Amino acid sequence: MEKIRDVNIYKMLSDEIRLHIMKLLSEKDMPVSDIVNALNIEQPLISHKLKELRENGMTISRKSGKNIIYSISDTLLEDVLRVTENAGNKLDLACNCVECDNNDK
Repeated sequence: MEKIRDVNIYKMLSDEIRLHIMKLLSEKDMPVSDIVNALNIEQPLISHKLKELRENGMTISRKSGKNIIYSISDTLLEDVLRVTENAGNKLDLACNCVECDNNDK
């Protein structure tokens, strides 16, 4: 299950609009309307991208009056660090440097 989560993190961050949304949310929690205004992209597309991010555990939402406020998931940073560390470990296995014990020489 962890591998699926890793792939989903990469997939979610590979989309330019989702990445811009995450950058905005890293600065502060925002309602959909503010994200639409900041990115100058139509609301249905922003809502769709936010839904994808929420369904993949990258954002959370809460209702505030008539607005839905989005924020970055509390566990996202831990997940991204774990994915990055796992990718780094895999790269170490393929290392061919002289100092590395993993080479076949």
